[in-house]
Amino acid sequence: MPCDQALRLTSIVLASASFVGLVLGASLPGWLIFLTASALLVALSRTGNVTAITSVVRLVTLSPTTWNVLVLSGFLGFWIDSLWISGDLLTSGIHFLLVLMIIKLFNLQHRRDYVHLFAISLVAILAAASLTSELWYFPIFLAYMLAGVWTLLLFQLTKDAAVPSAAMRREPEPLESNRDVTPKMFWMANGLAAATFGLTLVIFFVIPRVSAGFYQKGYGENIRTSGFSNTVDLGSIGPIKRDRSVVMRVELPDRQAHEVGRFYLRGLAFDRYDGRSWANQLSHRRSLSEDSPETFTLRGSQSHKPPHHGPALRQHIQLEPLDTPVLFAAPFAESINGRFPAIQADVTGALYLPFPSSTRIEYSAVSRSNTVAPADLQPRPAAYPELFIRHFLQMPVQSERIAALARDVAESKQTIYEKAVAIQDHLSSHYRYSLDAPLAAQAHPLEEFLFDRKTGYCEHYATAMVVMLRAIGIPARLVTGFLATEWNEYGNYYVVRQQDAHAWVEVHLPHSGWVMMDPTPADGDSAVGTLPAWHTVQSMLDSVRLRWNRFFVQYSATDQLAVMRDLQTGSASVRLRTLDSLAALLRPLTAAFETGIDSMTSGDLPHVVKVVGILLAGCGVVAWLVWARPWNWPRRSTGAAGDEQAIVQLYRRMLRQLERRGIHKPAAMPPLQFIRIIQAQWSTAGTAVASITELYCRARFGGVPLTREELHRAQETFHQLTSLSRS
Repeated sequence: MPCDQALRLTSIVLASASFVGLVLGASLPGWLIFLTASALLVALSRTGNVTAITSVVRLVTLSPTTWNVLVLSGFLGFWIDSLWISGDLLTSGIHFLLVLMIIKLFNLQHRRDYVHLFAISLVAILAAASLTSELWYFPIFLAYMLAGVWTLLLFQLTKDAAVPSAAMRREPEPLESNRDVTPKMFWMANGLAAATFGLTLVIFFVIPRVSAGFYQKGYGENIRTSGFSNTVDLGSIGPIKRDRSVVMRVELPDRQAHEVGRFYLRGLAFDRYDGRSWANQLSHRRSLSEDSPETFTLRGSQSHKPPHHGPALRQHIQLEPLDTPVLFAAPFAESINGRFPAIQADVTGALYLPFPSSTRIEYSAVSRSNTVAPADLQPRPAAYPELFIRHFLQMPVQSERIAALARDVAESKQTIYEKAVAIQDHLSSHYRYSLDAPLAAQAHPLEEFLFDRKTGYCEHYATAMVVMLRAIGIPARLVTGFLATEWNEYGNYYVVRQQDAHAWVEVHLPHSGWVMMDPTPADGDSAVGTLPAWHTVQSMLDSVRLRWNRFFVQYSATDQLAVMRDLQTGSASVRLRTLDSLAALLRPLTAAFETGIDSMTSGDLPHVVKVVGILLAGCGVVAWLVWARPWNWPRRSTGAAGDEQAIVQLYRRMLRQLERRGIHKPAAMPPLQFIRIIQAQWSTAGTAVASITELYCRARFGGVPLTREELHRAQETFHQLTSLSRS
């Protein structure tokens, strides 16, 4: 492939990479995406000499003045967009950047046009980097960097051939070069790209990451949640339970895969119910003390008596940007570790940031659940303080039927715990789970749920249990959070989605404190619908995404100091750290093969099919590499085929030069007949046109290879032709 054609191709790839980065990182209007994609396809077709596209572009060729007017119009549109349409300087700037890219792609003629396109692409890829920290940016950046190295190298090579002739003519330099992309050049360019990537990694480990991109804070919208404000209407969680958006990922360092089951992540607790909505009247927040750097500890007891704690449960949580400042952890959180300016907590044990985060955050939590004390299994009377009763035995104006139902269900039970379990079992066994229950529109939604429809989702079950418990004098409160059921076996963590939003009950026992109970039937605590067929691939990609955020995005100054400390102590620890990081990144792949081997031995047909499919796909890729040998593609462009392509390109440039002088060659006219027309209309150019045409016909139609001397002579003849003037 000639260097000038390769330069056009890499320039378009460069622009395409930056465009894809902006499309994935910013919310662009559809018409702008369509126009930019069309411009890239047209430019690519012109590079490949697609006759139909080239002919159409010639018909709409605009003058330089017209292009300048379009640029000025785009600049005016930028101010209109920023002031009245989008109202955001970054958004309007991105729109204007793509308008400039479109104009430049349709107007690629001289070397300065390519320099402009390079600058536009650089600003675009930097803008995409400032808008996201997602894994998808990594392959886009690699493609941009590879295309950038090739573009700079080819730009310099074509400049060596173009500058002398351009200087003599005092005209803008065209892209002309009689050089081809040789195998040596191919591997040298790729080696430079690899060296550039290595230098980038060195810079990466020298400079720690900041928490967000420059433009990231405040740009875009956080994930909208429901049930995590001080007031929650009954039925508000139901609509979001059809949304599969990922809210967080939770790793349990001390928990094995066989222990995975129902895992609750506590958010807010509510104490007052008015018959239609829940409110948290204990929402006064206090700042937590920081016992050690980045470690915040909850002080005091959550009840009037010290509870009996279960074993500690450590969690490492990666939380997506939400529209609530609530932090989530397993019940009940004792300490939080993370890079936060402050953490707050209310009396119910809910945790908050000072304000909602606009970026993904990571933190660790240590929690202990309350176990049922032996004393609470004995029929002993319980006495609660007046303030405690006022909050957790409050009842709305309800029908006597609810209290009668509660007394009937718990009539034969002796202890508070047994009564609570009886009400929980009654609700989970006598009612049906469904998201299609519009009970929020009813005047008395709880009575409608308990006595008429007998179908609902988690909010209705939890509300019914709290009200029934309070009706017989047992303190209880409603809790909202998430119930995680999706375990990623390739990364060993929970994937928590919007549809995992859940509500359950906390019952207060005199000696045990707050104990969690869930009356929602088991068929309603999992994801709505079945998992897609590509769930295995999704799990592997999601695991890689988690590792990307851990080892790259969240690389901090603390990690940098640890690396430097290892370098000082010796290379052995650095080598071990590197191997551990590689093992963590490759863990999804090894886990997939281990799962496949276990499935084969156990006769699990679906997993066997998946593993066999992956192996066949891998064998197919290896077979294609052996058959196609893509590393030899640059070599195939040399020799006779390369010479033919070079003279064809030169002949087409000659035709374009003649068109500028007013002589157009019809598509159906043979080349030799066109020579006679040139000799008749422009006799001084006849010899040059005949010489180039003769070499073109010999290589294009006669199959006779051209020598380097003949190609060089044809280049000189073309330069002589461009210097002639037609009278």
